[in-house]
Amino acid sequence: MARRKRTSWEIQRAVLFALMMRELKTRFGSYRLGYLWALLEPLSHVAVFVIIFGVIMERTMSGVSYPVFLVTGIMPWLIFSNIINRGMVAVNSNQTLFSYRQVKPMDTIVARTILEVLIQMMVFALIIVIAIWLGEKIHIVDTFRILVALGILVAFSFGLSICLCIVATLNPEVAKVIPMVLRPLYFVSGIFWSLNTVPQEYHPYLTWNPVLHVIEEVRAGFFSGYHLAPDVDMNYVGILSVLAIGLGMALYRQEKERLVAT
Repeated sequence: MARRKRTSWEIQRAVLFALMMRELKTRFGSYRLGYLWALLEPLSHVAVFVIIFGVIMERTMSGVSYPVFLVTGIMPWLIFSNIINRGMVAVNSNQTLFSYRQVKPMDTIVARTILEVLIQMMVFALIIVIAIWLGEKIHIVDTFRILVALGILVAFSFGLSICLCIVATLNPEVAKVIPMVLRPLYFVSGIFWSLNTVPQEYHPYLTWNPVLHVIEEVRAGFFSGYHLAPDVDMNYVGILSVLAIGLGMALYRQEKERLVAT
């Protein structure tokens, strides 16, 4: 019996799955805990800051558990920063695979994005389960609102990672600069504080940051009675996402051959 020819979608799906498995093995296969480290790595990040800010500083917010408040800030940030950092070096890290005609530079960015989203969402859900087990009273107000906000964040991060990957592949110095930019951005993204607690005159300087809008939106969907500042605008983040993806695709189309030849 003649073997059925695979469709382009089946080939694409197989390529993405193989790239994701390769990425998992490369990142976590050498650790004694194996793939469990994919969950423990971000979980430990969250635990450290929950202990520092949620226990040692004994900070409280009206009607909101501060450790859970921190989690709802840290997890969106990890989704954003990991997609950027992993996607930015995706092409350079997989240059040897481009000798196979089925594998394209864009596939490596897409595979890393999907993998990061899956890992971080699993961690997010696991942390919530652990928090409930430890006695935290968590009543998510609007799950759909949270998922939409995170989906827009993923789209923005993906578009930005395409742009940065192309620039960083052709100009390796950029890959060293971006982490330096992300570090201060970490502290102005509303992870440790609510925008509503910041004096109004500072809002114009903070709300240019799309990650801040997403974190505030996630918290509004997470906590009952959470007061969302009027400056928060997910339409702004959505527009930025479309622009980032459009620019990324245009750059990719123009520089695709150079990426493979680098």
